[in-house]
Amino acid sequence: MQTGVLALLGLASLFVGWILTLVLPGIRYISWGMLLLGTMLVLVAFVIDYRRVRGALASRRGRFSTGTTLMAAIFIGIILLVNAISYTNFHRFDVTGLSQYTLTSQTKSALEGMETPVEALLFTIPGDITGSFLQNLLTEYRNFTDQLGVELIDPEQQPDLARQYGVSQYPAVVFQGEAGQRPVLPQDIISITEQGDMIIEAEYAFTSAILEVIGSVQKKVYFLTGHGENSIFSTSTDGYSTVREGLLDNLYQVESLDIRVAGDIPEDCTILVIPAPDIPLTSREVDVISQYLTDEGWAMILMNPNPPDEIRQLVSQWGLDIHDGIIIDEGSYAEPNMDSPLIPPTRSYFAQFGMLRDTYFPGATALVPQEDMPESIMTIPLIWTSPDSWLEGDFDSDGEYQFEEGVDLQGPLAIGVLIVGLSPEITEVDEETITGTRLIVYGDSDFASNRRFQDGDNGALFLNSVNILTVGKELITMDRKYLQTRRLIIGPEAKNFITISSIGLLPLLVLVAGAYIWWRRR
Repeated sequence: MQTGVLALLGLASLFVGWILTLVLPGIRYISWGMLLLGTMLVLVAFVIDYRRVRGALASRRGRFSTGTTLMAAIFIGIILLVNAISYTNFHRFDVTGLSQYTLTSQTKSALEGMETPVEALLFTIPGDITGSFLQNLLTEYRNFTDQLGVELIDPEQQPDLARQYGVSQYPAVVFQGEAGQRPVLPQDIISITEQGDMIIEAEYAFTSAILEVIGSVQKKVYFLTGHGENSIFSTSTDGYSTVREGLLDNLYQVESLDIRVAGDIPEDCTILVIPAPDIPLTSREVDVISQYLTDEGWAMILMNPNPPDEIRQLVSQWGLDIHDGIIIDEGSYAEPNMDSPLIPPTRSYFAQFGMLRDTYFPGATALVPQEDMPESIMTIPLIWTSPDSWLEGDFDSDGEYQFEEGVDLQGPLAIGVLIVGLSPEITEVDEETITGTRLIVYGDSDFASNRRFQDGDNGALFLNSVNILTVGKELITMDRKYLQTRRLIIGPEAKNFITISSIGLLPLLVLVAGAYIWWRRR
């Protein structure tokens, strides 16, 4: 009897020690002590009652039990070995509807390239849902770099530390690196939709803050405003808010620019985007933009058919002529509109970097290279129409189009063109070394609007055009990850059913199964 008690105490000690190693790794010495004590108690019981144990093992039942135990031990050992291997060699699958546990490829690239340490101080109250999400996100960041440290701080327990870092709203994260510190506050990551839903978009804010505190300079894209252009903050069908979100997700900084107010183009401007102005630009604005391009600036001009004269003047200086009219493409168009050319990957400059899907241009004009193009300017067609297209000068709103020989401009026609200003000393064109003027012109602005951004690969076309301007060769993605609050609205009857079933459904099923088995075996 005494040996049985010793054996039970030993097994209990082994079980408790095993649980402590999993639940409380901080007291591992106590856990190891419990495991050692349990092992010693079991061995003592075995030695004291050796004859009974040997007799039990030598019997027929004992041999069967021993074999079964050995097989079970081998199986459990294999499982443990597989888990040990998978601990360091694994692949995660994010099956959440919002992919909320998957970082964008841009963030992964930034984290893998970190060479200096960064400390993230997360100020959050225990139990806060948003704070838990941010903590999980930072944990995911650490899976891609060993340079990021994370410290969890309760501002109610450490108010002095919160005041020291200027944090008064929670949850908030303060990133610290060799180039300084950058706080990410709730207003930087939480927004409320028009329907009242809360959206958490923390990844861009976190990655931007990390890049800032390690001294990396983010490229900044300015969108011209003040002339009826499509706004980057407008969520209407004609707005450019989706363009802005796509650029932010690809780690660009995005701002609007009114030259009449600013007086000049900021020095930190990486790319100037002119999105189809309706109101004519002033002569001074034209001069400022022209000088910016002459000084090896990078820009993108989006225009619609029959653009203002000031836009024609800007592109004319760089070897392009704009004729009045709209492109009709009988050979490739988006049904049922022949004035919406469909451009397959085979008629795209980007095909050499990775095949894009079809792109659509509802109502576009043609970009025609000048015959006396200066040798210092090189033009590269980006998007062009089929040979069965033409520029319809006499546009008929009722959809009746007819090509007129000698009047209409015959295709193929360029809808998008890359213009590169070559310095006199450059004898061979190399995309990696050209630092001169870069200008992309598209004969349509609607393809990048909120309504058309998701059509085919229109969004990818715009974003990769920006990437080409910044001397990039790899196609960029349009990853967008955010956590959106999802509400389940139920009535009283559904609430009562969920409550009752969650309490009594499982026991009832077990009872029914037991009754059925008893009935079959009685």
